[in-house]
Amino acid sequence: MTRDINHQDHLRTVAEKIRLKKEKEEREDKEFYERITSGVQWLMFKIVVVFSTLMLLVSLIEVFVDGPTKKLTENSWKIDRNWEYTWHKVLDVEGYMFTPTIGDWSDRVKNSLKMTYSPILRTGKKLHYYIKTNGFIRRQEEIRENSFFTWFPAFQLFLLIPLFTFIFKRQSAWFNFARIASFALVLPGTLLVIYFTL
Repeated sequence: MTRDINHQDHLRTVAEKIRLKKEKEEREDKEFYERITSGVQWLMFKIVVVFSTLMLLVSLIEVFVDGPTKKLTENSWKIDRNWEYTWHKVLDVEGYMFTPTIGDWSDRVKNSLKMTYSPILRTGKKLHYYIKTNGFIRRQEEIRENSFFTWFPAFQLFLLIPLFTFIFKRQSAWFNFARIASFALVLPGTLLVIYFTL
């Protein structure tokens, strides 16, 4: 009988320790969550959210809306021999990279190159030229390589991470992971894309 009482007391003591430990962990989690969702840290995160959301809107406009188009001279472009793409020519047109297929490029009509620029950032977006094959002339369009024009929609989904983190903020591990990813990946990644796009 005494052994049963001692065993029950021991179980109660263990249960109480587990309960206190759980309460302490919950309290620490709550304090951590309140610390990262207030003050300077939260203000900086909101700045990242606003910046990435604005860049999302700008990039969507840049992708779906064309800016001005201008005719190019034969001196406006050169073949970039530093890059090698199978079955493609690599062109440097005003500092922007385009990769038409060798067949399309060799059949192009001379002096038919035009460049379409983006509406906001005014960077090269599309290269247009005419191709003459089998007696027919058709218009060919190339999208600029290594830019958010060719990274659509992956780049735009990447920019949604901070916004979704802000909208669906919860006291959970995924929230903290997404918040850190916004600072460590989305912000520097967006700045790099802007730098290389301009």
